[in-house]
Amino acid sequence: AGVMFTGSTDVGRLLQKQLSTRLSAAGRPIPLIAETGGQNAMIVDSSALAEQVVADVIASAFDSAGQRCSALRILCLQEDVADRTLTMLKGALRELRIGRTDALAVDTGPVITADAQATITTHIDAMRARGRKVEQIALPPETAHGTFVAPTIIEIDSIADLNREIFGPVLHVLRFRRERLDALVDAINATGYGLTFGLHTRLDETIARVTARVRVGNIYVNRNVIGAIVGVQPFGGCGLSGTG
Repeated sequence: AGVMFTGSTDVGRLLQKQLSTRLSAAGRPIPLIAETGGQNAMIVDSSALAEQVVADVIASAFDSAGQRCSALRILCLQEDVADRTLTMLKGALRELRIGRTDALAVDTGPVITADAQATITTHIDAMRARGRKVEQIALPPETAHGTFVAPTIIEIDSIADLNREIFGPVLHVLRFRRERLDALVDAINATGYGLTFGLHTRLDETIARVTARVRVGNIYVNRNVIGAIVGVQPFGGCGLSGTG
């Protein structure tokens, strides 16, 4: 027998600590299989197909109101295509329908609790106060009676701007220079998390280079990062994102 856990890194560590002091009835250590937090990133280079990037980013960041362990948190755009891609992304953001998820026309529903709503909103306000560019869609009147957060795009200067995962419909966008690609992958690795990672490029050399360097459990090339089917594809993280 073992313990399976999905949740935050902090609670995962707590469980690990508790289990480390115990043995099973057979006198063996109790295995812990944990799938925890992330700071999931996607790198998009100038060869990528912009329309595909936008569709995959919108799905990855805003489906399920961003409340998937695999959801996209940091989008890294090569600076040569950043403005054009961001313009398209902001246009797609404005097309999203927010509301009750029992309506088929709705794309994004509420976040899970009022606490979650407050935490996410506080983060967005703090980023705005620090002078970061924030793009948000207006919430429709019918969302007044629920824990809704408007899907949001925030432009950041570096991964160091983020000290924890924001578990909701918030996408952080970072620009990078082509010659800094290796350093960018190193910065993603340095967050300590390693659940999902996406790469959009049409260059085989870049695919080989980036996938060999990044340390994550699940790598998605030229597609969205949220599509793993439970019990069909193997799925797990490394580093602070899980064990087992």
